[in-house]
Amino acid sequence: MDRSWYWKAGLIVLVALGAVYALVPTWTYFQLPADQRNEAGVFEQRRPGWAPKRHLNLGLDLQGGIHLVMGVEVDRAVREKAVRRAEELALDFDRRSIKGVDVKGDPDTGIVTVTGNPDAVSKAKDEITTGYTDMYVRRSSSGSFELAMKDSAIKLLKESAVDQAVKAIRNRVDKWGVSEPTIAKRGDNAILVQLPGYSNPEKAKELLGKTAQLEFKMVDDADRSLTQLKDLPPGVTLDWDRYEGPGGAEVQSPYLRGKDRNQLTTFLQGKAPPGREFGLQKVEERGRGEGYYRTYLFDKKAGLTGEYITDATIAFDNSPGEGNRPYVQVSFNRTGADVFGRLTAANVKKRMAIVLDDNVDSAPVIQSEIPGGICSIHLGGLKPINEVLQEAKDLALVLKSGALPAPVRILEERSVGASLGPELIRRGTKAAVGGLLLVLIFMALYYRFSGFVADIALVLNGIVVLAVMALMDSTLTLPGIAGFVLTLGMAVDANVLINERIREEMKGGRAIGAAVQQGYDKVFWTIFDGHVTALVAGFVIRAYGSGPVRGFATTLIIGLLASMFTSIVVTRAIVEWFVGHGKLHKAFSV
Repeated sequence: MDRSWYWKAGLIVLVALGAVYALVPTWTYFQLPADQRNEAGVFEQRRPGWAPKRHLNLGLDLQGGIHLVMGVEVDRAVREKAVRRAEELALDFDRRSIKGVDVKGDPDTGIVTVTGNPDAVSKAKDEITTGYTDMYVRRSSSGSFELAMKDSAIKLLKESAVDQAVKAIRNRVDKWGVSEPTIAKRGDNAILVQLPGYSNPEKAKELLGKTAQLEFKMVDDADRSLTQLKDLPPGVTLDWDRYEGPGGAEVQSPYLRGKDRNQLTTFLQGKAPPGREFGLQKVEERGRGEGYYRTYLFDKKAGLTGEYITDATIAFDNSPGEGNRPYVQVSFNRTGADVFGRLTAANVKKRMAIVLDDNVDSAPVIQSEIPGGICSIHLGGLKPINEVLQEAKDLALVLKSGALPAPVRILEERSVGASLGPELIRRGTKAAVGGLLLVLIFMALYYRFSGFVADIALVLNGIVVLAVMALMDSTLTLPGIAGFVLTLGMAVDANVLINERIREEMKGGRAIGAAVQQGYDKVFWTIFDGHVTALVAGFVIRAYGSGPVRGFATTLIIGLLASMFTSIVVTRAIVEWFVGHGKLHKAFSV
């Protein structure tokens, strides 16, 4: 045997073992009772610690649940932006000592009107021309002018409105504890929400349609009550925050950390000092899995709420030494600016927690009094700029999603009965297994040894497909099962082509070794062309399809790639071993 054969054999063994390893969580998931699969934390308790975290999920058509398509009234978001912009302009004119102008935003038309004495109006117009590039003057006279949003700005605002709504809805669903939800944009102004295993559509609509609660709360870093707690639950540890406080002195603050949010919440009930409460933040560890949850202790009374925020945008620090690093710039209305100014002045060098839906998003240190209604939140520390930019974008969305940017309405609602899923699974499994067994038996009887080799490749093909889908955290739907069965059929077809070509070579008088080599070499491009054309179709379907159609396309693409590997590499390695050891005899003869 040449050296390349051993490389092929090693690769095949590695792929097979990796596929089995990747399917361990899926096996664990399907061993759970159907009514427990979607309960938060149940799967993690059963999953072996050494196994991957991802597994195959069941779609709505297989286990039941709720399917909603929610429309975001993006036009209303644009009109309301005009009202907030009027407040921003009034505040900006006041800071720049432009007196004698009145700024009003029309919530019905989205037009901002500035009126006043001609000199002040002229100064205001000059300020807008240089500082507000997303608006243009649509009409002007000596004592007034009207502003409107540019088309490009309106497009970005509508996209942002949908993004904010997706962020707010995802926060609600995550807090709700629904396992493996699907929340994604659909088109330009709609959101797809699928809640597998949940059967209360009225409660779902109530949850998803309400306004999120955004609060700014002062963190109590002086309290040491956490250090007095005994008998910490397994996996929960005490740690310390350290940062520069008033006068340059180091502030040390204790906190608890653990992997299980529910465990921390239960343990801390009733343990907060009077007038204080605990909050939790999920800390992502890049490259280290799922991260952990940590505690903050802050004042129950909110220092400021999200109702005062007018906008949150990404800006860049161009000061020397900062390297153009991104940060988040938050704007408040007049009342919020006053409250925020007084709050920050009284708490310099202390931490302020930004809390959305009872989840702490971040807790930056107040470096100085922040007057004027605009504050800056710097993130990332020494992280690469691209990571800081992504964090800044996420935080800006969180700050703006304190309230849904525009009302949402239910465009489509569908409840899938829980009894439908098991029946479809039973029938689909029976059909797939029955068809597979018939194919395996036919191949073994008709092609004898070579058919048995093809059967091995076919089984490995199915395992690899399921393993890749599990690693991708894919959702298995009924169309996905159809795609899986289709790829098995194409794998059989490829093996039939190979076997028939080898038979033809042997009929032409070639020895078994030469016939095998020529058979695989000559049929390669036939198999390759057939699979590539099907792959192109699969990618097109995945790019333009949605929902179960995308699931079918994903399964098809993975199956075709696995079929190429098993049909050409796996079967050839097995056959070449038998040929090299003189054990093949007349397995390919008629």
